[in-house]
Amino acid sequence: MNNHVINILHNFKKPDKEFIKDKECLICLEPFDLELCNKIIKLPCECANSAYHIACITQLLESGQNKNFCPHCKKIYNISVQELIPAPVAAPIVEDNIRTRMFVTILFVHIISNSLMNIINISELREYSENDVNIVSKLLLICYFFKLLVNTWIVFKVKADTEKIESYLSLSYTIQTLLFILLICLLSSVKKDFNSIILIINNVFFYFCDLIFRIALDCRNLNRIDID
Repeated sequence: MNNHVINILHNFKKPDKEFIKDKECLICLEPFDLELCNKIIKLPCECANSAYHIACITQLLESGQNKNFCPHCKKIYNISVQELIPAPVAAPIVEDNIRTRMFVTILFVHIISNSLMNIINISELREYSENDVNIVSKLLLICYFFKLLVNTWIVFKVKADTEKIESYLSLSYTIQTLLFILLICLLSSVKKDFNSIILIINNVFFYFCDLIFRIALDCRNLNRIDID
C-alpha cells in the first residue's frame, strides 16, 4: 500500500460517529467500526455516503488514473496526480563518497609504491646501461624515468578531476605491466647476476604489496557499506 497516498488522505476530514452509524463502506461493503474513526475519512463531497475506509480509497486511487471521485455521488474531489506520486528519493551518495575516497587512497599508495619501485629499477639498471649490455636496458631506463613523470602528472591531474581515478589507475597499471614485460625480455638476454635478482624481487614485491593493499581496502570498505 502506498504510504504517501495514505498520508495525504489522513489530512481529509474524519466523520463523526453519528455520521457513520449504521453505514457501510460502499467499496468493501463492510460496516464501519465506530471505534476506528481514525481509519475512516469523509470525502469533500459530503454526500450521504461520503465516508470510506482509508485503505479502500487508497486502493481505488491506485487502481488507475482519474479515480479521485466519490463512489456514491461520483463527484470529483481535488487531489492531484502529482500528489499520488511520491517525490523521487535522492540517490544515496554515501556509498559513492566512500568509493571515491577508497580509490583516492589506492591511487596515492600505488603512486608512492610505484615511484619507489621505479627509482630502485633505475638505480639497478644504470649498471647494465654503463656496461652497454643491450639497447633494451637503455630503453627501460628511459621508460622508468618517463613513468616517474607519468606518476607526477597523475597526482596533479587527480586533484582537478577525481571522477577519472579508476582510469588513471588503469593507465598506470598498463604502463607498468608493459615495462615489466620489457624487463623480463632484458633479463632473459643477460647473465643472471645479483642485479637481475634485485630487479625481479623489487618488481614482484612492490606489485604484490600494491595488490594486497588494494584488496584489503576493498574488503574493508565493502564491510563498512554492508554494516551501514
